[in-house]
Amino acid sequence: MATAKYTPGEPQPRTRQDLQAILTEVGLSVDYWLPKLQEDLGVTCAQALQHLEEKDLQKLKSQTQHTWEEKALEKLLDLSQTNSVAEFQETPGQMIKNRQRQARQALQELMALQSQGKHRQEEAVRRKEAELRQAMEILEECWPRPEVPLKHTTETMERQLKDMEQKLTYMEDLPPGELVRWASGGLALQGIYKTCHQKDLVTRREELLRVPKEFFLVGSEQWKWMETKEFTSSKEESLFIQTVGKLRFRAMVSAKGECWRFSLEDDIDQSKHSESKDTHQSYSEHSYFCSAKFSYVPLASFHFRTDQLQLSTAALKELKIIEEQLEHTDGPDRFLFLRNRTENFFSRFGSHANQGPLHLGGIYCWKAISEGFKSDQLDHVKWQTAEALDNYMHQSSSSFGSEVGREKTTPGSYSIKYCQNATNQQLQIQVQLSVAQIGGPPEANGIAQWTNGLLLSNKTWSVIDRELHLVPIWDIILSNHRSNFKDPFLVASCLVENYSALTGLPVHIQAAELLISEKEAGLFLEDVKSWEVSDPEKQLQKLLNFMQTLAHKTRGYDIWINRCLTDLDLQNFLINTVNFCKNPFIQNKQSIKSQFRSLLDPHVNKVKNFSQARSIMQWINQKDSEEEQVKITQLSEFLKSLKQIQKALMETNFNCDSPETVEEAQRKATCEVITALGSFLNYLRQSEQPDMQLLLLSITVGAGYQLESNIFQPLLGCDGITFLLYEIQTVQHRYQELKTLCTDRAQAFLVLKALTTTVGVSAISPEEKSQRLALTRQHMEHLLSTKVAHILTKFETGHDWGKLENDLRLLIDGNNEDTVSTLQMDEVKIQSLNPEEKETYKQQKNENTQKEIKGNESFLKLLQRLGLEQHYIKRMSIADFHLIYKNSVYNTQPTSEQELPFYFLQKLLMLDCGFRYLVFKNAEKGGNQNSEYHYNQETEDFDPYEELFDDRHEVTNSSATESWTHIHPMDIQMAIFHCADNLARQYILSKLSICQFALPLVVPNPNTSQVEFSLWSLRQIRRSWQNESKSLQNKSYSHKNQQMCRVATPIVSFIRVGNSLSASKSQIMNSLLSKHKHDVFFHRHCRGSSKDCLLMEGVVEICWFCPGGQSEDRFDKCVTFTNLHGDAKEHRQQLSFLQDVSSLIVILMSASDDNKENQKLVRHLCKSSRPLICLIDDKEKAIANNSGKSMRIGIRNRNEAELTEELTNAIKHFLELSNTAFSLEDCSQMAQKQGFLIDEDQKDCKEAKEKAQTIMALLEESKLSQTKENLLPLQGQLWHLWCKKDKEFYHLREKGNRSIEQHKSEIETDKRIIRCRQLEKAFPLNDLMRSVLEVLQEYSETHNKLYFLQWLSLFFDNLTTEHLEKLHEKQRSLWLMAQKEKQKSQKSSSLTLWQKQIEAISTEILNCTLGTEHLLREVGQIYEALEEISSSRDSLFLCLPQIAADLMVAGVPIELMDGDASYVPLKWIAAVFDKISEKVGDKRLFVLSILGLQSSGKSTLLNALFGLQFTASAGRCTKGAYMQLLKVEETFTELGFDFVLVVDTEGLRAPELNNKSQNWDNELATFVIGLGNLTLINIFGENPSEMQDILQIAVQAFLRMKQVKISPSCLFVHQNVGEVTAKDQNVEGRRCLEQRLDEMAVTAAEQEECSNVSHFSDVIKFDVNNHVYYFAHLWDGNPPMAPPNPRYSHNVQELKSIII
Repeated sequence: MATAKYTPGEPQPRTRQDLQAILTEVGLSVDYWLPKLQEDLGVTCAQALQHLEEKDLQKLKSQTQHTWEEKALEKLLDLSQTNSVAEFQETPGQMIKNRQRQARQALQELMALQSQGKHRQEEAVRRKEAELRQAMEILEECWPRPEVPLKHTTETMERQLKDMEQKLTYMEDLPPGELVRWASGGLALQGIYKTCHQKDLVTRREELLRVPKEFFLVGSEQWKWMETKEFTSSKEESLFIQTVGKLRFRAMVSAKGECWRFSLEDDIDQSKHSESKDTHQSYSEHSYFCSAKFSYVPLASFHFRTDQLQLSTAALKELKIIEEQLEHTDGPDRFLFLRNRTENFFSRFGSHANQGPLHLGGIYCWKAISEGFKSDQLDHVKWQTAEALDNYMHQSSSSFGSEVGREKTTPGSYSIKYCQNATNQQLQIQVQLSVAQIGGPPEANGIAQWTNGLLLSNKTWSVIDRELHLVPIWDIILSNHRSNFKDPFLVASCLVENYSALTGLPVHIQAAELLISEKEAGLFLEDVKSWEVSDPEKQLQKLLNFMQTLAHKTRGYDIWINRCLTDLDLQNFLINTVNFCKNPFIQNKQSIKSQFRSLLDPHVNKVKNFSQARSIMQWINQKDSEEEQVKITQLSEFLKSLKQIQKALMETNFNCDSPETVEEAQRKATCEVITALGSFLNYLRQSEQPDMQLLLLSITVGAGYQLESNIFQPLLGCDGITFLLYEIQTVQHRYQELKTLCTDRAQAFLVLKALTTTVGVSAISPEEKSQRLALTRQHMEHLLSTKVAHILTKFETGHDWGKLENDLRLLIDGNNEDTVSTLQMDEVKIQSLNPEEKETYKQQKNENTQKEIKGNESFLKLLQRLGLEQHYIKRMSIADFHLIYKNSVYNTQPTSEQELPFYFLQKLLMLDCGFRYLVFKNAEKGGNQNSEYHYNQETEDFDPYEELFDDRHEVTNSSATESWTHIHPMDIQMAIFHCADNLARQYILSKLSICQFALPLVVPNPNTSQVEFSLWSLRQIRRSWQNESKSLQNKSYSHKNQQMCRVATPIVSFIRVGNSLSASKSQIMNSLLSKHKHDVFFHRHCRGSSKDCLLMEGVVEICWFCPGGQSEDRFDKCVTFTNLHGDAKEHRQQLSFLQDVSSLIVILMSASDDNKENQKLVRHLCKSSRPLICLIDDKEKAIANNSGKSMRIGIRNRNEAELTEELTNAIKHFLELSNTAFSLEDCSQMAQKQGFLIDEDQKDCKEAKEKAQTIMALLEESKLSQTKENLLPLQGQLWHLWCKKDKEFYHLREKGNRSIEQHKSEIETDKRIIRCRQLEKAFPLNDLMRSVLEVLQEYSETHNKLYFLQWLSLFFDNLTTEHLEKLHEKQRSLWLMAQKEKQKSQKSSSLTLWQKQIEAISTEILNCTLGTEHLLREVGQIYEALEEISSSRDSLFLCLPQIAADLMVAGVPIELMDGDASYVPLKWIAAVFDKISEKVGDKRLFVLSILGLQSSGKSTLLNALFGLQFTASAGRCTKGAYMQLLKVEETFTELGFDFVLVVDTEGLRAPELNNKSQNWDNELATFVIGLGNLTLINIFGENPSEMQDILQIAVQAFLRMKQVKISPSCLFVHQNVGEVTAKDQNVEGRRCLEQRLDEMAVTAAEQEECSNVSHFSDVIKFDVNNHVYYFAHLWDGNPPMAPPNPRYSHNVQELKSIII
């Protein structure tokens, strides 16, 4: 594989490099220029360079030390306007003389340093040498080696300078047209025959094109480059050299393997194959190796515009003959008769012309060739050849004398003999050294002379690279040669049909209308060519008119982008206009900038060859100092601006009669209106006010506002602005009036105005109405009420505009009866109630309409206070949680309300339960953080009874509208929930579940009356528990890691009827669920609670009681608890749902409640079939007369423990009577009947589920244990065998009597055979992998891929769980039997049999374990096999790493090490990282890895540190190693890196690995520690033997890192320490740890034969006081109901601060 080396001139995207790298890239001294940029101009990063101006460049130029630095600065700032080769070569002789003068000066300064006794190793000498080398254009590879004395270096350079001055003379340049004919034999003008065979691309043809009349070159679009290639046959080398220049040089040399080497002829490949085979089988005398280095020097570029593609005379003559023959033939086969003629034409001239760009310059090549060696000597030959080539490059350029054994054999060719002692034999290798060149003066001696000669005359240039942008001949005929043919379409059709028949490639002719428009564009551009900038506004308006006309005709902007904006004359006019407008005396710059913006934005982003586009856009977007920033956030401000603009325009009209002046004023007024409108619309967009956006756009569109170009057409006059003022004020007033009455009527009014608003009385066409209706849907699609949506749906069937507008008017007036869908929804709700309650419900619904409007306002205000308005609705993604923020590193408190969501999420991710009690009280708006107390300032008697009933000193609260209370903690949680998308909701709820908090199950939408059921959001919730069994034989049975959505359990629902009750329902539930007083449900006595909770009304929360199989468990089986927040009578829909799904309902109520509606509701519930427990708030003891299915319990003044026990017994009693149990999946079906929205029914989620179900159908066709073998064949035995062979290749433990080279050769052969067998198994792809790859390729959006993979993961789990549980249970039974038998007899036949059965079950468990990681592993194996064996590089091969890279950037953990094979697929991982680098740029990376024993909490720790989701549970969950990418917030620049790669690994000392464990553990530890910049050494518990194990392995690995000069860091994390106290109280523990580490370091050093190690700190930098952390246990109590330990999350925060 070729390795590319980039010279300092190699272009890289600026945003991907730091400032120092860019300075080095252009050849400027970092030490000198970096301080000047930082101190003088304030430039501290590469991105800031693009904001520098011409004056900044001049300031820098005044500080240059050498003349060449001015050019380097222009290159640095990209401000140089000189891009023409003609300008570049105006005085080539002078340019060479300047360089020679600079070189002479640098040489003299270098000789002065030499006379002072300086050496080449000193910094001053190195800098001066770099100057001299750059001035003389000598490559670094050709510069004298460091060991050459300074005197010798200066003498050699002086000889070279004299030689260059004497030998090279300037030759006259060719004009551009002649140069194109001259260079490479006119290659640029030759046609290309585009077929399925790539060999046709390089076959030489006759000239298809003639040189355009107006043709010139531009400066090189590429920079210098150095490249190394290796060849193993002379034919391969010859083929490469032949192809250079005919194809893309860069694409060829940078291609991996042999991508560039396509089959020119089958016999070439045949002979190469046989040659390779012979070489392998015997010692061939024709063995061949060539190493070549190419210096790529581009000097100019050019490309042909479409209108410049003129056919040559010979080509036209041949085509006219074809036309004549067509005239004399007729019938359907007329084209067939001319097939031979057209085939001959294609063979002579080609079928396509190449627009380029093509690149001119030269390529200089050094070659080293060795032949006649034995195949097992190839590695030695490569090494010796590379060394010889390296020496030759230095010697040939600088003539450093001769080496022993070197003799000149032929001109430019040398032979060198080397002696090498190999296997006790003298090995003699002969290397032929030579140089070759493409372009440049043939008489030049060395690359320095060659480069100067190349610069002196363009006659020496060749075509060295060309990019293929092919234009078919028939398009050229129809575009540029219509006048040359009687019937150009006939000729074009003939060529197209025969071309398609000859090549099998589908082609077509562009539509005639498009061609006509292109012709019109060409004529218009011809006119533009003569334009001089005189009146920019008029000229730009003419361009705008033409652009709009063109877009209207062609229904798009393709011709404007691809034809007009690529035209050089138009580009020059735009550049000249910008320069003209930079004059400070030019008026109306904002208007001109607005015109520019309409012309270019966003179209110019698609134009590749418009080099000045960026500077033009910078000028457009920059604000002049005298201009004020327009920022409008209120409608009143916008109307005020309109009035001021109208007043100014009226004054101009009144005072001036000149039409030109009036037009100028109108243009200015229009520009100001556009600016104000844009500012206000931007604010409305950011503040999520789509109805107001639609209102404004509807009216402005009626006044001529163009949505595509953001301009008014025609210009606004006084009448137009008056229309805007009147309509906006009138429509907005009416809309707000209707909105307070009824949302349906307000929305209908808004839609009607959007369809009908226009200036004057002219009718609006149906086409324009369709566009306006689309605009309405765009802004209001998801917000339209049911009635309005129904009216629009009816219109879709009939498309009757009159009826639509009439229906909208009826609805506005309140007379529309056609509201079926809404009424039906209400009927569903009403039917679930008693007949006598229906009337009450209808009255309540009307009251709720007013409440909903107020709720909307309150909700939006809440979002604004929390800073979440930009995330609503569902715009917050998982990517927002996986950012490493600056504030997350430090343990601080929120300083504003807008920081509350951030702190909530950060604490949630670290499992800090304190997130539920976050409160921020603003002293200015709601009092200080601390409570206020009133003190008597005067000395007087104090009587505590005196003012007990005196209200004189009470502080009177403001009204509800004026008071500003702190935000309720549950409002923070629910606001985030409403802003999060479905994937993020799932993520949040899984973290809440770990914290043992209740989860939102049923959630009303704060802006609508719609209720949503959370099924998808709860899909990831998993729980483990142990049921107590009454059977004496089997005391208990377990449920491990169950998906709670699929588990059917009895449901106990708690509701409240009435308000102002003294007891807290949620607090009673908490005492049932947690003995440790953990607040599963937030209640009124929690910190931060208040009556002003906005978003919990009507929410139904859910949690599960999971028993631990202990006698003290309150319930002996899993029970689901739900909690309806708020008064149940106000949430009838939720109540009806709970009635359907509950096994038992518990009501908190008051017996003295005289509210008739409350009494009716409770009596109705009593009559239902569901058991009922009534908790009476105002009764003190249990009440008699309990019926069989109902019970009353008084709770007033009751002992909490007594009440909890009584309630527990009651619930257990009723659950035993009830036989109902539902899963959440069952509940979702009942929720659907209630009219709830199910989150899983969202389109993307549903579509992904269907695709995943299709995949699962394929899996179900085969037996589970055979699924991997049949459908994932590449990761089975063949892969494991390949890994074993690859390890042996490096370990060489089974060499035997064979030589090392022979053994390695055999291994390579075996590996290649295995890969071939893998390919045979893999291709054609089976249905499973083909379907998976198709889905992943089909989805362009990452969230769709995440939905798909999540569904697959869930389905895989459903498929395998039950079977795996049976296997584990069977294995456990056999193991117990084997243990009993082992106690009886050590050598029993039964024991041996059982042990074999246990091993067989282990194998089956491995085969039946299936997850998405296995699919991605198979993808990686497909890539590895293709990369190593297949020479084809199809789209499948190229897309595989991109799929994994996209997932990794999206936050999906990717397998780094195969856990089954214990091996890293290096090529696959490298390809994935390459794609990530392409996607995110050349970013800085910090790698954090972790090492620890099995089940020591490694994954849990990483998850808590960064909010990740690595698999974490008891046992060996993580197999192999997984990596996850985390982005660092862009403003967090202090870190010094942009991404963190977190690597989670499997545990050490795994019992299932048996004897292999120790060796494997050492290898794994070495891998993990070597991989990370920082490694966490995780120790669990205080068991001395376990500590000994992990410490011994870690020390050995760190010692190995020291030996290979790698210096990682480590932190010791000691988890589950019983007493976590201050550092100074853990002195003894630290001292013991340090002592153990020191002892192990000495022992390991002896084993590794490493001296000078007496302490662990000699191995790595280690401080026992700062690098050891003690962690509390994760759980605060006994699982499964234990919450996380608060101390654990505090330890995590402390560790995170140290790591980051």
